[in-house]
Amino acid sequence: MRLRQLIKILKDENLDKVLKLGFCNPHSYRGYYEQLAFEPSQNVRVGDMLDAALDACGKTFTGYNGGQYIMLLHVEVWISEYGSCSGEMIGPRLLNYMLKDEVDESPK
Repeated sequence: MRLRQLIKILKDENLDKVLKLGFCNPHSYRGYYEQLAFEPSQNVRVGDMLDAALDACGKTFTGYNGGQYIMLLHVEVWISEYGSCSGEMIGPRLLNYMLKDEVDESPK
């Protein structure tokens, strides 16, 4: 999935929805420095994920071993800890899974 697609899908969601698994903290993906990665996160709002994606757009990131990489709307997106070269590309299936797995905030 590309950054533009990710942003479009997130904009159509309830931004206040809290997900069990999501992402935050954009960075250059160590597997492919010119591509964008987000760190996995728990109990994260969709709005915070959208903010992270929007904030990364047009921003320059330093690759893990150096170099400068501008993240534009056409870059592929991954979920990966910073510095890890093993990540999972964010595709429709993974994103759909994340978006459907809400935190249950009902009283117990």
